[in-house]
Amino acid sequence: MKLNAYFFLFLAFITACEEPLDKPVLSQINTMLVVEGALTNENRSHSIILSFPYQSLNGKPTPATGAFVQIKQGDLTYTLTEVPAASGVYQTPVFRAVIDAVYTLYILHQGKEYFAQDSSVPVEPLPPIQYQRVNDQYQLVVSVAGSAANYVDHSLDWSTPTCSQNSCNARMLFYDLKTVDVNEVYKPAKTDLLFPATTTIIRRKYSVSPAYREFLRSVLSETEWRGGIFDVERSNTSTNLSAGATGFFAVTTVVSDTTVVE
Repeated sequence: MKLNAYFFLFLAFITACEEPLDKPVLSQINTMLVVEGALTNENRSHSIILSFPYQSLNGKPTPATGAFVQIKQGDLTYTLTEVPAASGVYQTPVFRAVIDAVYTLYILHQGKEYFAQDSSVPVEPLPPIQYQRVNDQYQLVVSVAGSAANYVDHSLDWSTPTCSQNSCNARMLFYDLKTVDVNEVYKPAKTDLLFPATTTIIRRKYSVSPAYREFLRSVLSETEWRGGIFDVERSNTSTNLSAGATGFFAVTTVVSDTTVVE
């Protein structure tokens, strides 16, 4: 009888009426500068994106326009150009970032100066690609490889004359940061990515400096690794930007290959 009484008391407690909270949520305008960008060993123009945080869920960031942006490496100085105008996207001249060199990002925006530094490390070769058949489609098989932290960007495209919409391509990122995080081990499961034969897969493997690894780890802890049974306490992501800015300025080495699924 006592057990039944406790059970009904517990049931009444968890099914008690709830009252809506009508108090307005107070928010403050955040003027912190958000910096996104990476230099690679590819001989091309690289992008640095500047913006401000947005206040509403699923909102769009406001571009930080009219900034003076430079990247320095030793005696070399690259001045970036905002293209297109008022976009907040700043493009470098064509050049290739080299391993072990220290690159410094300098930003002057609305009278405030910001700095960041990073240096790339070598990237290990891509392991042979693996995929397996699932009924009449295929699925990527990815696993940790090598000894250095990295991440691999998989771009998949199975567009045909009869299939040319967004549903005919996909992207998958696989992070191998060489860390031991319980929230990564017990992260929420993802829906399997299935694709047909004749799919073209472009893999791009990026090296990760120690500071870049800490940034990616903090981002993953707030995104892909959140929702499991061992979530960590929420906090701001790490950054290599000076005070007043957030995000990350990365320098990385990349290797790539292309495979057609048969």
